[in-house]
Order: sequence, then structure tokens, then C-alpha cells
Amino acid sequence: MAASSKAASEIKEVEIQTRLGSIIGLRHSSDMNRGTVYQFLDIPYGKAPVGHFRFQKPQSYGAWSETLNATALGPVCMQSPNQPYTYPGFTEDCLKLNIYVPNNVSPNSNKSVMVWIHGGGFSFGSGGFYDASMLSIVGDVIIVTINYRLGIFGFLATRNNKVKGNAGLWDQIMALDWVRYNIKDYGGNPRDVTIFGESAGGMSVLIQSLIPSNRGLFHRIIAQSGTANSFLTFSNATLASIEVAKSVGCLYNSDSSDDFDFIGCLHAVDANDLVKATDLVNLRMGLDVIVKIPFGPIVDGELIRRHPLTVLNDRTSSEFNFFQSLDMLAGTCTGEGSLVVGFLPMLNNVLSFNLSEGVPPQEMKDFLIPFFTQALFRDNANIANVICSKYCLQSNVEDQGRQLLNMWSDAAFQAPARLSLDCHSSSIQSSATYQYVFFDELSYAVPKGTPWYKGSAHATDVFYIFFYEQLQSSNNFTEGADILVEQMRSYWTNFAKTGYVLCKVLYFTL
Repeated sequence: MAASSKAASEIKEVEIQTRLGSIIGLRHSSDMNRGTVYQFLDIPYGKAPVGHFRFQKPQSYGAWSETLNATALGPVCMQSPNQPYTYPGFTEDCLKLNIYVPNNVSPNSNKSVMVWIHGGGFSFGSGGFYDASMLSIVGDVIIVTINYRLGIFGFLATRNNKVKGNAGLWDQIMALDWVRYNIKDYGGNPRDVTIFGESAGGMSVLIQSLIPSNRGLFHRIIAQSGTANSFLTFSNATLASIEVAKSVGCLYNSDSSDDFDFIGCLHAVDANDLVKATDLVNLRMGLDVIVKIPFGPIVDGELIRRHPLTVLNDRTSSEFNFFQSLDMLAGTCTGEGSLVVGFLPMLNNVLSFNLSEGVPPQEMKDFLIPFFTQALFRDNANIANVICSKYCLQSNVEDQGRQLLNMWSDAAFQAPARLSLDCHSSSIQSSATYQYVFFDELSYAVPKGTPWYKGSAHATDVFYIFFYEQLQSSNNFTEGADILVEQMRSYWTNFAKTGYVLCKVLYFTL
């Protein structure tokens, strides 16, 4: 299948034939003459989940009747516009994916495939935000980035058997299924697929790796700053669904044996009104925002039968067996607590002190740790005392502030990642287990308003993998960052191609 040039310039249109129809993409010459990448953007894998299909499992898009123009990114899945990033609009018709192919497009290439699942707390982001061109070229792998439904659209949950929740996770599975049946047309090997993601994307990766029916969809996993067994992963989606619905005039009848009227009412609500109502519910969360998310995965008894913590302790289960059959690379940044600082505007309204200055030691002992243990450990006094013995200080507010972030980061990211890795590494299936810790600091990623913050902020590793060239001229990367970027991209793609990297424990710092 040869690609035919449509224009004489550095960026050229190319047209190829696939089993789903003819498609036009773009051929780009990379920076620094590193190679060429072919981009096919905004390819539909699922039908528009609108009307009665809102909140439901996705439906396959199938073939297109006319030549598909895949030369530009389209609108992203519905989400709040109140965020630091801009997108080309929002829509419910967002079940799209993007493909990056290095050097040439041929069904005979049989290249390894990496599928990126974006983060954003299951409420923000898009696959198209991540330009995978350089990662694809450096590693000579095909990269696919996907959209999936977010917030109430992707994770509404009720007692109705037709809306159990987790629609966004079903979207991810349908995208992976699309890759299995179609990626060969773009030169990819459907029997050599790695899924990788960061934050909610990393959580998604680990959740998908605990679903035995996914066997054959992917073969290796990379989880960056997110695991399925974190307290942040699973949500109060049913409660959040009721609260958002109430704001738009759809009342929930707790005495009803089904939720058909409730769901029907929500079907009729304008999508933008649901987004605005969700923003209001989020604002009312207060301090709860650091211990739970409003919309996200739930144990629905169908897709997710049991909580991951239970599964990881049941080594005889089919879920655990599938998990251990996959090669695994997982890790964290040293300053994951930057997420808490990111909620500073919301937290300052409920705290009796100014978090931008730090945390008073007495407030840590008398208020924050009791809140934390009540939310996560059923108000266990013994656990509260143990936590305080490690994280409570008698020193200044800045040091205590850093210890608050360390406490939260250890509980939300570091300990869950280590537990997942330990469980995986006990495999007798000859699968590989790798851990990384990312130390390098980047001013662009550091939260504003807290001069006392230290560490490699949440998602810093993502900036190095995907955005280094775009940020290089305007941000203060550490000396030698170009070497670190090259190493990381090589580690990630080598793992995807072979299941191996250069060393067992990776410490990324210069």
C-alpha cells in the first residue's frame, strides 16, 4: 500500500487505502532531520454517543463511505472549559483516535504499537493534546492516542442495569479493539501492543490489565503516576451523578426500583448544562477534593467485578493471572503532591491557614491527619498516630507543608505503585517488571503560589516524553535534559518492542 503525495512542501498530504475505506493524512519531516512521521488524526472508532446512547456503552463506528480527511484534530470530549489548556471545541461526538507512523506507511512493516491513554482525573484532557511524532520516530514504533468520554458522560452510574457506569473504560476497550483489527493497515503489529498512560491514564492502564476479557488486546503495560489500587482511582460516581442531576432539574427517586425516568431526564439535558452543573458540584467538594474524585471508575460487577486491592490479594483469580502475564513498567515522580497544591484556590476557602505559606504543625496534627484518616482509614486512631509519627513536625510551616504533600503522595501514588509492582514481580510467567522514579524538576510543571514546594511535579515525565521540543525554547530544562529525553524515549519504546529496558530500577535525574 503506497502513500501518494498530494502537495509539494515539508508537510504533505498522503492518501492510503484501508479495510475501512480511503483516508488522507499528513506526512511531516521531523525536527533536526530525525526522520519522517505520518499523522492520521481524528479517526472515528465509535459512533456519536448522543441522545439515547448518552451514558451507554459505545457502538462501533465501522467503515466510512467517502474518503476520510484525517489531517486535523477535531473537538474533544465534553469537559469544563475552566482549565489552563485550550482545545478546538467540545463535543459528545468525540470517540476518535490519532495514529503516528514513523518513516513509511506499509501493511508489511509489522511495527510495534503503543496506545496512549491520557490523564486528567477522568474529567479533563484528550488524546490529541499529545503530539507523539518524536516518540514515534525515535523509537520506530507506531503510536495511537485515544479519546474517551469524561466526567458524567463517561462515568455516570445508577442502579439501572443499562447504565452501570464505566462507559469511559468501555470506550478505551473499543479503541483497543479497533487497533487490533485495523492497525495492520498502517503498518502495525496487532500482536505487539503496549498500552501506556499517566495519572488517570495510568490508572486506566492498570484497570484494563485486571480485566481478563482484554487478553489479546495488549501485551505490555506502562503506568505513569497512577495505579488501579490507589484511593484516587475509584469514585463516588453514583452520588456525583445524583448531585449533578439535581442541579439540572432531574430528581433521583431513591424508592424507585429502576432509574429509567431519571436517565431519560438526563438524556434531554443540553451537554453544556451538564458540564456547568458538574463544575458547581466540584466547587462544593471542599477538602474532599484531595481524597476522592466525583466521576471515575466504579466496581460495577460487570466490567470490574472486584476492587483491585481484592484482586491483587487473590493470586488464584483470572484477573491476577492476566495481570501477571503482561510485561510491566511503572513509576512515579518525586513530587506527586503538586496535585494538592493545584487545588489551592479551592482549599484556601476551607482551611483556617494560608496553604501558600505552608502548613502549621498544629493544624497538621489536629485537623489534616484526622481528616485524612477519617476519609481513608475509618477514623482509626492507631493509624492516625502512626501517620503523625512519620509526617508531623515541630519545625516551620514550609517543612510541614512539604511533609503534608509527602504524606498524600505516598498514600495516593508511591505506596500503590510499589504494591502493584511487588504483586506483579512475583510472577512465574516469565513476564518482566520494571520500576522508575523521576527526579528531574521542570519549572513549567511546578505549581504556582507555593514557593516552598520541592520535587518533580506530577506529570513532569510526560513533558519530557511528549513536549520537549515544543517547550525547549521557553522553559528552563536542566542541563543535559536532551540526553534524559533521549534516554526516556528509548527506554519506553525499547520496552514496548522487546519487554526489556537497560536496567531493573530506573532513576531519571541528572
